[in-house]
Amino acid sequence: MESLAIIAEFNPFHTGHARLIRQVRQAAGPEAAIVIIMSGAFVQRGEPAFFDKWHRAAWAIDGGADVVIELPAVYALSSAAGFAQGGVTLAARLGCQALACGVEGGTAADFLSLARRSEGLTACLKAAKKSSAGQQLTDALMAAAPDEARLLQQPNALLAFEYARAMLKQEQPLTFLPLPRQGRHGDTGLGAAFASASALRQAMRCSGTAAACRPYLTAASLAGAEDQLAQGAFTDYGRYGDFVASHNRLLTPDQLRSLPAFTEGLENRWHRAFMESGSYDQALRSIKTRRYAYSRLCRMGAYTLLQPSRDLMDCSYEAGPQYARLLALNSRGAAFLKGAKGQLPVVTKVRSDAPGLSPLGQEQLKLDLKASDIQFFCFSKESQRKGRQDYYHSPFFLSIKK
Repeated sequence: MESLAIIAEFNPFHTGHARLIRQVRQAAGPEAAIVIIMSGAFVQRGEPAFFDKWHRAAWAIDGGADVVIELPAVYALSSAAGFAQGGVTLAARLGCQALACGVEGGTAADFLSLARRSEGLTACLKAAKKSSAGQQLTDALMAAAPDEARLLQQPNALLAFEYARAMLKQEQPLTFLPLPRQGRHGDTGLGAAFASASALRQAMRCSGTAAACRPYLTAASLAGAEDQLAQGAFTDYGRYGDFVASHNRLLTPDQLRSLPAFTEGLENRWHRAFMESGSYDQALRSIKTRRYAYSRLCRMGAYTLLQPSRDLMDCSYEAGPQYARLLALNSRGAAFLKGAKGQLPVVTKVRSDAPGLSPLGQEQLKLDLKASDIQFFCFSKESQRKGRQDYYHSPFFLSIKK
């Protein structure tokens, strides 16, 4: 196997991620290129990443990856289906031959079987006010194939299912490699052999240091996290929440209606909630229902700041990523990219005119730059809040360890 992709957020990069990369290296072979498709300034849960994308990418290369490519924000801030479609399509267009991910249980055959079965069910789903389209599909699969569909009760398995669905849509098939993970997604405590990124973020936010996270971070991510925390170069989520809430006081229902995901009159409920609530979290809690999950509402909050058009989102889902934004690499990654340049423009340095990109690609890149500007504006210390950082950062390069 010559190349294998992992779609990730590394928010932050920890020993569980390093373990997954070691598993992939063992399965793919010592000379295979391990390609990371990583969320940039914002993550799929609908908020800025805790640390910036360049440090997270550098920690991944130190942890065994060969190249880190940014997943455009238009996909990083999508539902599980859109997130998976963007990541898998980008991996395929880069020429990756396989895709790996960590799961609580299940095999490649299980997920691909469910994905094929779902193709016949999607067209039969009807709009319902009490549940999302994703929940309706899961319920339909549970009714049609209960033994197989029980896998989807686990969050990483649900994402693996979406990867499998996206893989079936590619012109060139990818080999699927789901690998057993340690720990549970979203755990908020420390103490086990591996800790979730959620638990690590919470510990660092509460203490202001990475001391309690030492057993769960690699040497590079521990040193880097301590440095970034000391400098105040990390997202202050209270500041971000206030930014979203204050901005939404200025938006009318008509303006909200023009944004993605604001449908079925939700813009009116949203507008009322932000006018009557004293905080971002309070507003979201008052809007949340079974149909409108918290993560979806958080993504909608991000949309109110980033202002992506419906047309940009729709065209991006149909056409796929238009470029590969390089964040970090080593010499094996550089060799891999030489073969990928013919299939997809590789962006190594951001310029205002975005040469070589399609009109859609230019719009996708503009959203990435806006996302970075907002993330940095929400950093803890004033000295770290400068904008236009994408213009000043070059890809990180690390020599392969002998």
